[in-house]
Formats: sequence, C-alpha cells, structure tokens
Amino acid sequence: MTTIRYKFVLAVLTAAVSGALSLSTPGQTPPPMPPHRLEAAGTYERAIAVAPTLNLTLCVTEGNLKVNGWNRNEVRLFVEDGPKFSFKVIDKGAGGQPVWISTTNAAPRPGVNNDCISGRAVEIDVPLGTSLNLSGKAIDAQIDGIRKVEVKTVGGDINIRNIKEGVKANTYEGDVIVEESWGQVALESSTGNIVVVDSGPSDIGDTFKAKTNSGAVSLTRVTHRAIEVNSISGSVYFSGDLKNGGTYAFGTSNGIIRLALPPTTACKIAATFTSGGFDSELPFSIDTENVAPDELKSVVGRLGSGGDALLKLTTVAGMIGIKKQ
Repeated sequence: MTTIRYKFVLAVLTAAVSGALSLSTPGQTPPPMPPHRLEAAGTYERAIAVAPTLNLTLCVTEGNLKVNGWNRNEVRLFVEDGPKFSFKVIDKGAGGQPVWISTTNAAPRPGVNNDCISGRAVEIDVPLGTSLNLSGKAIDAQIDGIRKVEVKTVGGDINIRNIKEGVKANTYEGDVIVEESWGQVALESSTGNIVVVDSGPSDIGDTFKAKTNSGAVSLTRVTHRAIEVNSISGSVYFSGDLKNGGTYAFGTSNGIIRLALPPTTACKIAATFTSGGFDSELPFSIDTENVAPDELKSVVGRLGSGGDALLKLTTVAGMIGIKKQ
C-alpha cells in the first residue's frame, strides 16, 4: 500500500468516529545515522536461492524497511547507505535448499549485534510462502504479501498488508496498520494507534487481540469470532458484523466506544461505564441495569432478538454508542 493510501485510510476512519478517534499521530522518522556509520556506508545487493516455504529471521536497527512477497524461490536484499552484509543459512530442507535463513554483517565489530543490518533504506523480496520474524529499533516497516509475520520494534510505524496465516506486531512508539490479513492476530502499541481493515480467521479458533496504552483502536470488517480490544487512554471504534457464537470485548479506561452494526444484529450485551452513558440506535431490551449516580453503572440486555453472540463494552470515562450501519 502506498503512503498516500495509508494516510487516506487513517483520515476516513478518523472521520467515522466524529473526531473522537484521533488517528493522525505523525509517524516516527528514523534518527540520522551516526557519522562513523556514514563513512563506511555503501549500497549493496545480494540474493540467495531458497525453498518456497521459508523462515526468515531478520534484525534491522534503523532505516525504512520494505518486505515484499514475490513468486520466486529466491531472497533478494538491497541496502542503501548501510554496511556490507551476508546471508546466514540456519537450516536446509531435504532437497538441500535453505528453509531458514538470517542476515549478518560482513565485517563484524566488537560490542555490536552483528546479526542486525541497517541502512537508510532496506528492501527485501522473499517467496510468498515466507514466515518473517522481524526485530527492529528505529525503523518504519512495510510488509506485504507473505505467509506469516511476527514483528517487534522499539520505535516506528508498522504497516502490514496481505498476510495469509497470522500477524503478531508490537511497537513501543508508533502506529500499527493492518489490511487484508488473516489468521491469528495480536497487535500492541504502547504509544500509538491501531487500525485494521478487512481481517479474519484462516483457521477455526483463530482469535483477534489489540491493545494500546495511549492511542485509539479502529477495526473495520474484522470477522474473527473472538475479538478482544483494550485501550488505556484512547477511543475504540468497530464497524462490522457480529458472528453467531462469537465473543466481543471492547474496553477503554478513558475514551468513547462506538460500534456500527447491521440493523439485523442480534446478541447479548453487557455495558459498563462510570461517567458518560449508553445509547443504541438498534432495538435494545434491558434485562437488568444499575445507573446510580456517581457509581459504576451497568446495563445488561439484548440487541434485537438476543442471539448467541456476547458483546461486552467497558469504559470508565466515556460514552458507549451503537449505531446502524
């Protein structure tokens, strides 16, 4: 996805929650490379033939990273303004082709993690069947069109698209954006927003979890039957269907919760809030409620005819609202 398209997705989702879901946090820019690095830096490209189903362990300390799946049994790695590197084969398959590789610096230095590479720009083309395990420091990562992703960074935005069998992403400072990705999903940001568009299970029992300490969470057309979303200081927005037998838990300590659901939605609902209130455009029947002033308030009831799905909504300071799609 292009940078312009990512900004468009963020802008549309921000408008959908009436200004309460702020998704315009600027992305982090990797810091300039130290002078001693620039003196030895160059532009390098290497390739290695591999098996079509590959495990790639990758560490990138800084730079703009792009990982793209392609229909070749080959890994091509391009580094701009970085040190020389080489591939390290960890394991080979029955046919002798590498099934697990990593990278390493070609000129190791004492006191440095020499399995990590860096550069102003790092671009990698990998087989479509690649499972990527990525760690990074100050990087902005774009990952597109592979089998599975697990990524953990200290800072920078993570943009993930078109993953077939699972996404796990964690960044300390930055936004996490996922589009058209399937399987087990677990996303976390300490200070950033989480945006997911078009996601669902690839196998029975796949779950979805998203958590941010200081940021908003926005989900559109996420079709997992088990969804758990938490934000300590930020709003939560969900637009999509609730599946029969599903469990959906949306919570925030300081922010609003807004859901856009089809008019035919039927589920059990439990809403808890302190300040703010609860409002639904869909037909809602109350079973029990406790709305005493200055206390924790709760409403238990049914949307539509009830159904087998369970919807849990919790906010300490904020409004809970359900509207028709």
